[in-house]
Amino acid sequence: MKKITRRQFLQVSALAGASAVLAACGKTTPEPTTAPTVEKTEEPKAVQPTAVPVAEQKWPREVTRERTLIYSFGGVEDAAAGIGNFYANNWHQRAGSAMLEFPFYYCALNDKTYPWLAESYEYNADFTECTLYLRKGAKWADGEDLNASDLVFTYSSLKAKAPDLENSSFVAQYMDSVEAVDDYTVKFKLTEPNPRWHFTGCTGRFDRGIIIVPEHIFSTVEGDWREFLFFDLDKKWPVYSGPYSVTRMESQVKHLDLRYEWWAAEVGLADMPRVERIVQWGWPGEEVGTQMLINSEVDVTLDLRPASIEAIFAQGADHIVTHTGKEKPYGYMDWWPTSLFFNTLEEPYNNKDVRWAFAYAIDHQQVMDVGYGGAGVKTNLPFPGYPGLTKYRDNSTPEVKAMAEAIYTRDVAKVEERMKAAGFEKNADGFFAKDGVVFQPEILTVDLYADIGPVVVEQLRQAGFDATMINPPDAWTIMGDGNAKAFFRGHGGSVKDPWITLDMYTKKNSVPTGTNVVNESWTRWWDPDYEVAVNEMARTSPDNYEKMQELFDKAMQIWYTHLPEVPISEWFHRLAMSTTYWTGWPNKDDAYNTAPWHYPFVITLTRLNPTK
Repeated sequence: MKKITRRQFLQVSALAGASAVLAACGKTTPEPTTAPTVEKTEEPKAVQPTAVPVAEQKWPREVTRERTLIYSFGGVEDAAAGIGNFYANNWHQRAGSAMLEFPFYYCALNDKTYPWLAESYEYNADFTECTLYLRKGAKWADGEDLNASDLVFTYSSLKAKAPDLENSSFVAQYMDSVEAVDDYTVKFKLTEPNPRWHFTGCTGRFDRGIIIVPEHIFSTVEGDWREFLFFDLDKKWPVYSGPYSVTRMESQVKHLDLRYEWWAAEVGLADMPRVERIVQWGWPGEEVGTQMLINSEVDVTLDLRPASIEAIFAQGADHIVTHTGKEKPYGYMDWWPTSLFFNTLEEPYNNKDVRWAFAYAIDHQQVMDVGYGGAGVKTNLPFPGYPGLTKYRDNSTPEVKAMAEAIYTRDVAKVEERMKAAGFEKNADGFFAKDGVVFQPEILTVDLYADIGPVVVEQLRQAGFDATMINPPDAWTIMGDGNAKAFFRGHGGSVKDPWITLDMYTKKNSVPTGTNVVNESWTRWWDPDYEVAVNEMARTSPDNYEKMQELFDKAMQIWYTHLPEVPISEWFHRLAMSTTYWTGWPNKDDAYNTAPWHYPFVITLTRLNPTK
């Protein structure tokens, strides 16, 4: 295999310095077994926890490369160094999810719920109360019991501290109170009927979830939780309940080591992971990162562009796999579809005719063929194309279907018609102008969209927009505060039914330009009639499909009429995963989990097996 060059090595020397810790004496590990899959409210399968030889139970200890998972993600400027409190700096994407556990996990790829800290839930008749039944035997890393008092403390503290802490505003909006019925029963009283609380408020899915904290530690914290670092290796801080704890934390590298007394293995819920150490490096860039994968210097990285995956296959096809093998699209459909977003508070993007003119200027299939080399999938929805969501579009009224289909129609005549309705005319150069001033839209395109951005901008120019592509150094900031008026980006949201995404376009999320958005509501658009339908959807059980479809049709007819954003394509996490040291990665035939930086990472860690 081709090795990384010296020049490339020097570019990431600060990161590569971490490799010194990987040379150590060899150890033996138990033969792998398959972790149980626990769905819905089933009892976990009775399995014996994997035994760890007494000689290996020293922690932390030296770990060989064969038992180390090396993971490259995130910037080397990571500000979470020396911070163990996820409410002070949420660094879960820097492998921190290996420490965290939730009442339930959810994977959209197989549409499975994995009961974890909780065994089951139930609602009262009108969905104003939700009761969780916790699993006995759960413990924090310091050996203290994890029980109902920890959940009550966490949720009640978030409500009291709203809006300062992550998810605190959400808890304050939807939770009236929470109480411990007994040590293993938690009852939430909700502010209104809410048949989704167990999912939105108690489930770790993708990178959404409410982080539970140990009451016996956080109850001693005075003042703002954001000022509590919760990091002291001598105290073995931070303390969470997952199978890994921090043993090294610096700006460019983190180590998380396996805890051999993990409660979930002791109670037979899951097998003890075979990964004994996780090493997380910063992201050196796509070019160097792909070469490190080829060299087996990392096991998995941030998701890659199609061209990079194909370059990897050219040199490392013998040991690199993707979710779809060697076939396009080389990854799985994420919950983060790409749109061309507008700040709808700012002229001329506050005019729906201008927004529809942009839509008619775009040839979606050409964007997929040219930008993604045929490895992309177009979309006309603001949420991902999962079966539980697309059925609403497919079963919608003829009016809604027609407007959705129109997004796929490139029609230059309609571009001109819509722009004229907005007061624009083409000048002698063929570009739209108003009152003698040429409209020159700047389309912000960060590196993630560098493959499709130029294609869309050229299509806009051909349709009469004097458009240019920009990528300022503060791109992510100005997208969030609204000072970017047109930009490519994605947003999370719905995965099972449409409500979560549709709720983003409501008045509470329409904040002024210059104010950072909440709930990834990049468009800042809302409509009172739309909101009536969406608020009724919030109180409707997803199991009541007939009513949900009726409300969807009402809301989406208004949404498509105004078109606050132009949906472009599905987002695929194209993960290149090395099998040199680890097998058992999720794939299309066994889609048990999503990316390593998501909250259910623990599920993947129980399924990986050493190659050697």
